[in-house]
Amino acid sequence: MANIKDIAKICNVNPATVSRALNGQKGVSDEVRANIVKVAQKLGYAKNPLAASLITNKSGLIGLVVPDITNPYYAAVAKGVAQTLEKEGYAIFLCDSNRNHEQELRYFEMLRNYRVEGVILISVTAKEEDLLNYFNFAKGSPIKVVCVDNPISKNVSTVFNDNYQGACDLIEHMVLKCNVKRLVAVMGTKDAVTTQQRLNGCRETLRRLGKEDILIKTLNISPTYEAGYGIGEEVLRLNPDSVFAINDVVALGLFNYFQHNNVDIPRKIKLAGYDDIPGASMLSVPLTTVHQRKFILGQKAAAQLLYELKNPDAVPIKIELLPKLTVRASCGELL
Repeated sequence: MANIKDIAKICNVNPATVSRALNGQKGVSDEVRANIVKVAQKLGYAKNPLAASLITNKSGLIGLVVPDITNPYYAAVAKGVAQTLEKEGYAIFLCDSNRNHEQELRYFEMLRNYRVEGVILISVTAKEEDLLNYFNFAKGSPIKVVCVDNPISKNVSTVFNDNYQGACDLIEHMVLKCNVKRLVAVMGTKDAVTTQQRLNGCRETLRRLGKEDILIKTLNISPTYEAGYGIGEEVLRLNPDSVFAINDVVALGLFNYFQHNNVDIPRKIKLAGYDDIPGASMLSVPLTTVHQRKFILGQKAAAQLLYELKNPDAVPIKIELLPKLTVRASCGELL
């Protein structure tokens, strides 16, 4: 494969001139530049973007780290990120951490080595020291970080949905409109911020309504379809009349387990999820849930990162989006 020295030899110029010409830099006449480009194309020369980034400090790459790309929530956020950044000429380096801290750290190192200009991080495991160690996110750092959902550090901007308020609205609806009496909350892992926020919203709403005894059990699982299906038997043993699932993916797992075991939704058990993924409205009994503006969340995270890339000394901010209760048939309110 041809390199810069090969082009320089044919064009009778030095390699530095070839580099400036191919990178659109000043100091090269139009005639010389045109000849260099023509020779480069003829030789099939392809620029090494990583090598170029060592000179320009601009790789054109943005890292996007998500916990689970198979979850439609994260897929929608990723789409919002990608469409926004691609309009500005950036390429996305997508990393699926599978909710694994060690895998996440390996991706952090890889992104740093590939000299990404910024990182949009959706993490359930990362800590502030991780960002400091791998991205040196201090003010003026060449690698900018914007967090989504989880406010890992006050030193980086965070774009998030109001999980607490969304849970408050949902539980109030279930108690006042659906007359639930025995509620089981199937939450994610205890250390996850979304679990804490949504469970707090649930508990505080029940306390405000004087109905604390309605919550008979809280179960913690990995927030996946498989885990939701797998916890179904334990949920039934508790004899609830209602279930609040941490997200729609878990709710779908529970829904299918209940269906396979002839549990009538919503007559026997009322079921609610969170996120409003596309499949939530397509069930045989459409799912009551909390709608989150997933695509817009991704857009806003990307826009904030672009702003901070152009303004390295920008002060980190928090951008909050409000969710919306979406009432369907799974809690019985439409029967």
